[in-house]
Parts: sequence; C-alpha cells; structure tokens
Amino acid sequence: MQTEAKELRGLRRLLASIPVMLWLTVLSLVAGLLLSVIFKNFDWLSRFSALVICWGILLLARPSFSGIEIGVDVYAADANMSLDDPEYYKQKGEPVPVWAVDRANSRRATGVWGPLACFVGTLTNGFASLLNGLFGFVP
Repeated sequence: MQTEAKELRGLRRLLASIPVMLWLTVLSLVAGLLLSVIFKNFDWLSRFSALVICWGILLLARPSFSGIEIGVDVYAADANMSLDDPEYYKQKGEPVPVWAVDRANSRRATGVWGPLACFVGTLTNGFASLLNGLFGFVP
C-alpha cells in the first residue's frame, strides 16, 4: 500500500478530480433536461443519464487514478479518530499529510459521490421516458 501522494499529470489528474466529475455529472443532467424540454422528448434525459452513470463509475474508480489505496481505517487510541482523517492532525497541531487528504477524498468519492451519481443516473436513465406521458410529450 502506497502512503505517499504522487503528483498526478494529464488524464490521470483529470480523472482523479472530484470537482470535475461532479461538474460533468450536473452538466450532463442539465443538458439532458434542457434538450428534453426543447425537443419535447424525455428520451434525451435518459440518454444523458447514461453519461451520469459513467461519471459515477469514474468517481468510484478514483483510488485507481490517484494511485493511493484507501486502506484499512486505523484509529488512534489517544483521540479516537482515524489516522486517515485530516482533523486528527489538525487537533494534534501537526501538518496534515497530503496522503491523508487524498485518502479522505477517495473515501468521499467511493462512499458518497460515486454511488450517488450512479443511483441518480440509473434512476433517471430508467424512468425519464415515463415523463413523456406525464408532460404530454409524444416521442
């Protein structure tokens, strides 16, 4: 298990960026919704939701792109906090290691953002076409 952060370059840096993936997720949903209203067919939202699922999968794969494994959560006995948690180092008055921040980001990407994007993308991909009947759009 690697504990030191590497400087990411090029495509790996882009794919490991949580804000970029979240922006792409939101932009895909907005574009799909906008095109659905313009063309009066919610199949566009369904199509763009497939992209949302892709962005969610890329968020889930963030540890592979960053090159740092999440690892086992080890708790310090003196603070009852994870050694991977940047707050542990802040409470101790020590500088926060880069790998701790990266692991926290990866935990957030694989535990919150990735599954959420996949869930929203799957839900809208599967049921967006049903909105045609609700809004009176005829595909």
